[in-house]
Amino acid sequence: MEITKNWENIRFWTKIFFSGDWEIKEKAINILKEKWKAIKTVKEKEFIIDYPGEYEKYDNYIQVISWNTDRLNFFVFDNTDNKSFGFIQDPSVLENLDLIRYPSKWYYLDDIVFNQIERLGFEWEVIKIEDQKE
Repeated sequence: MEITKNWENIRFWTKIFFSGDWEIKEKAINILKEKWKAIKTVKEKEFIIDYPGEYEKYDNYIQVISWNTDRLNFFVFDNTDNKSFGFIQDPSVLENLDLIRYPSKWYYLDDIVFNQIERLGFEWEVIKIEDQKE
C-alpha cells in the first residue's frame, strides 16, 4: 500500500488522507485527527470525516471510533480491491475491539500503541508510519 507522511498529514493509497490540519483534498476521503474539527465550510467535492461512525464513499467502507479521547481511529475496507487496514492513534481503543472489524494490517504513529498491541498479545502486522523527507 502506498503511504506517505509529511508533518501532520498521511496519505493512504491515493484517495484516503488523515489530516491534523486543513489540507483537504478534493475527490478524496479526508479523516481528521480529532473529532469536531470540521469548522471550515465544506466544498461540494470534499468529503470530510471528523466524528466516529460508519461511512461509505468511493467504494470504501470506513469505520471511525474514538474511545476516551478526541483522537480518531479508523478501519478502511476497499470494496473494489478487497483490501483493508486500520489506523490507531489512541491505545485505549485496543481494549474495546468488539467495536471494529479486524483488518490484517494496522498502522500507528506512537510507540505507546505498539506496546499496547504487544501487551494484549495481538498477532497483527503492525507498521509504524515515519516522517518522509521530500
